[in-house]
Parts: sequence; C-alpha cells; structure tokens
Amino acid sequence: MLQRIDMVAIYVRDWEGQLAWYQERLGFAAVHVEHHHRFAVLALPGGGPTLHLVGDDGRPEGTRNRCVPNVAAADFDATLDELRARGVRILEVEDDSDDGYRLARLADPEGNELNVYTVST
Repeated sequence: MLQRIDMVAIYVRDWEGQLAWYQERLGFAAVHVEHHHRFAVLALPGGGPTLHLVGDDGRPEGTRNRCVPNVAAADFDATLDELRARGVRILEVEDDSDDGYRLARLADPEGNELNVYTVST
C-alpha cells in the first residue's frame, strides 16, 4: 500500500533556465541531471522529498498538474527577505494565527507556484 511521498514533479517549458533558477534563487542542489532528457532531481539541504524538474515537451496547457510543493522554513521572515533579495516573486503572505502557521506563496518564472511555510509557536 502507499507509504510516503518521495518526490514532486514540476513540468517546465524552459528547462535549462528553470534548472538554474531553482538552484540559484531557491538553493536546491542538483542530485541527478540528464540534460538530453531534460530531467533533474533537486534536493534541499534538510532532506525530505526531492523535486523532479521535467522538460514539458509541448503538453497542452490544460494538462499540467496543479500540485504545489510546500517547503518548510525555520526562520520565515529571514527566508522571505533572502528570497526577495534573490529576485524571487512573492505572490502573497498569509499569517494564520488561528491555525498556527505562516505561509508565503511564490512563483517561478513560468508561474509554477511553491509555498514556503512555518508553524507558529
């Protein structure tokens, strides 16, 4: 039966540009890269599931997944400051004290969304 989530795939049109963006702007490390297949496995220093960056070879616009990866941040404000300094587009910041979390929605250059969050203490 199902055990755990090991990876999340994001399909992109500009594979080379997006690969550089995820590494330079978000700090993902390339664990495995296949340039000829336009495929990369990216990981964060804290471990957890990997992000698979896959070249989108002409799939129709409506067939893309709407999966949004959520990435934990220990120091939420410092992380957002660093992301902004790196030119990352922050779409929205949500402080939900009732539910005990803070969340920032951000987007890569192609509009794929990711969330950065922290649990309030």
